[in-house]
Amino acid sequence: MIKTEFDYKVDLQNKNILIVMPKFYAYQSKMKEDLIARGANPHFYDEEPEKTKFLIMKNMESIFHKKDAFGKFNRRLTEKILAEMPAGGYDYFLVIRGNVLDEQFVNDIKLKALKAGGKSIYYSWDSFENMRHAGKIGQLFDWRGTFDSVDAANSDMGYELLPLFYSDDFDAEKLEMPTDYKYDYVSVSAFFPFRYRYFKAFKEANPDKKLCLKIYLNPSVYRGKKLKDPKLVKNLDMDIVSFEPFSPEAIRDLCKNSKAVLDLAHEQQQGLTMRTMETLGIKRKLVTNNIYLKDYEFYNETNDVILTDLAAKADEAEKTGDYSAFKLPDADWLDKPYAEDERMRKRYSIHAWIDNLFR
Repeated sequence: MIKTEFDYKVDLQNKNILIVMPKFYAYQSKMKEDLIARGANPHFYDEEPEKTKFLIMKNMESIFHKKDAFGKFNRRLTEKILAEMPAGGYDYFLVIRGNVLDEQFVNDIKLKALKAGGKSIYYSWDSFENMRHAGKIGQLFDWRGTFDSVDAANSDMGYELLPLFYSDDFDAEKLEMPTDYKYDYVSVSAFFPFRYRYFKAFKEANPDKKLCLKIYLNPSVYRGKKLKDPKLVKNLDMDIVSFEPFSPEAIRDLCKNSKAVLDLAHEQQQGLTMRTMETLGIKRKLVTNNIYLKDYEFYNETNDVILTDLAAKADEAEKTGDYSAFKLPDADWLDKPYAEDERMRKRYSIHAWIDNLFR
């Protein structure tokens, strides 16, 4: 059991909690630690236990308009949950994303596994347009929330905005901070062509700064792209690309030893990335291309810079050879003291996030 000084607002002592969600880095284990520390009994089930198989099934569904592509999985998952549920059933039923779940599954679990008076909760940590059910599954639950400020504002399905969180691993209060910084800017993320393109542009435009820009390219993905789009992965800059994944601890230490974090989200992404929340937790300055950062209370020009029109700027830079549009903020911004607001910052810890989910 972890020890925490967090002032829990929700009593989950001895509560049986059913959670169906995808495995997403180490965040499932962080949630489990918090719930166990509260005295709860969480039971996790993986929404997509066979990711490659499920990706093929989703493609088949899309191409051939196959109905009930995941019906068999939903029925088996229902049977497994009912066979393994604790005596008396569950006090809470939480689904996160639920991309391959169907209405029958949700209704069966609510009817057969949830106690009378128990609460069902749905949380979307993806934008509606990226999910098969487009957020409609959330209407089957007592409460529904989303990490996406635009979906929360524009949806008529009763969603509340609940941003993501930072874990204790990224809590500045629990970390020993360096007195000297190794980097000016750090960015560690998965390979996407747009990201690699921009990283090369930032490297070109900022020779005066200490940069650590790293992209993890899965070797199997690399081999696939080498066959399908060889130009994309020809002459890769190995100062940027890594074929070895970065552990959460390595990412945290890189961020901790940098004055600022550069976070490049998918260009159509509306909700804030987990890296944004971790940067808030570790009290580092942030440069991002997510224009929706301004929707949040913690946005502050002292700490945050928003980049725009990077695609057009990259087109122009590659045409002219002038990469000045990718110049990152200099020392007058980087070295200005971080604007702190501890009460606000703590509202985005994993402990506060779980309080808000179960409240």
